[in-house]
Order: sequence, then C-alpha cells, then structure tokens
Amino acid sequence: MSYGYPFASDATRAALRSSLRDRTEQFQIWLLEGQLKSVLAVVERFPKALADLLPIVANPEANLNVRFGASAVLERYAGQAALQALVPALGMLAGHGDARVRADACHLLGLSGSRDAVKYLEARSEDPDAEVREIVAESLEELQTKEESACPNSIT
Repeated sequence: MSYGYPFASDATRAALRSSLRDRTEQFQIWLLEGQLKSVLAVVERFPKALADLLPIVANPEANLNVRFGASAVLERYAGQAALQALVPALGMLAGHGDARVRADACHLLGLSGSRDAVKYLEARSEDPDAEVREIVAESLEELQTKEESACPNSIT
C-alpha cells in the first residue's frame, strides 16, 4: 500500500543530514575528507561563515589536516572585510592557553590587514613561546608594511 510519499534520493538524505549539523561540524567533516572546495564554496556564498572556522583554529586537538584546511580558507581572505570582522575573536584566541592556537591566531591577525590587530599582537610580544613571539614580530612587520604602502607619505 502506497501513501503517495516520494522516496528521498541519497543526495536529498545527505543534504538533510548535513543541514542538521552546525556549520563548524560540517566544515570539520569536509576538511577531514579533503573537501576544501566545499568549505570554500559555502564561505564564498556566505562570508560570515568564515567565523565558523574559528572553533577549529581554537581546538589544539583538532586533526592536523582539518586545522591546515581551516587556516587555508581563512588565509584566502587576507586583507578582506570578512577576516577583519574576526579580529576581536582572533585577539581572544591570541591569549589561548595553547601555543599552537596563539601562533595561528597571531598569524591570522597579521593577515587581516587591520589596525585593530596591532593591540592584540603587541600584547603577545612577550609570549613565553618563541614561535609565537616570532610570528608576532612577522605579523606586526607585515601590518606596518601594508600601512606604509597604503600611505607612502605617512610618518612612522
């Protein structure tokens, strides 16, 4: 006996399952499966979804490929408004208890191109971890170079 209900295709079922997950979890799954293009497609359509990558950056126990993938997506937005909007959150991550998270956050702050990133980076200049201090110095230099190239006649 048929009730007239259509059978869902595999693609429809997969779409329904993925819609029940939060975006961060879906991004983790895609990055774990090597589907960087899927994450990029979502972020290109919804730039605010870039923020959904921050829990991955904040998790030092996340799979290394997932962390690299999240960083790769965030790095694509260097100097753009979508990454600049994350500066306060990245500033918080720059004070994380794990040096890997602090290093990644400081790197992304440098890529943001935002003047607001400077205060977070300067706060980490005395970080106990040498790698973090090195990334802070590089990021501050990168921000200064961008600012000088934007205003070549400014006095520093």
